[in-house]
Amino acid sequence: MGFHISVLMKIKTKGKTIEVDLADSFLKRIVGLSLSKKKNMLFQLPVDDRWSLWMFLVRYQIDMIFLDSEKKVVDIKKGIPISLNPKTWKVYTPKKECRYILETPFDLKIKIGDKFSW
Repeated sequence: MGFHISVLMKIKTKGKTIEVDLADSFLKRIVGLSLSKKKNMLFQLPVDDRWSLWMFLVRYQIDMIFLDSEKKVVDIKKGIPISLNPKTWKVYTPKKECRYILETPFDLKIKIGDKFSW
């Protein structure tokens, strides 16, 4: 999508460095990974809340990793692409409040309680 500039940054966890596209504005958060190639996206949200996501026009399965304001993993959801099957018409909401959400199509071997840094 050519109407916004990508901001790439690197985040770290468990000795790994991961490159992410930063969704730090309202428009970037609305577009998210819609119609994109496989990549990592970090949503930077304005306040702590139980932010919800859906898989609108995301064509591949992703992990949604919800992080609190201290960048600790508080929940993980498996997102599957929306199809004609009504079971795929889901909204994904974490069990606890979060400030950041990492969407990734890659298996990062992350679990609840792990911590990120940037």
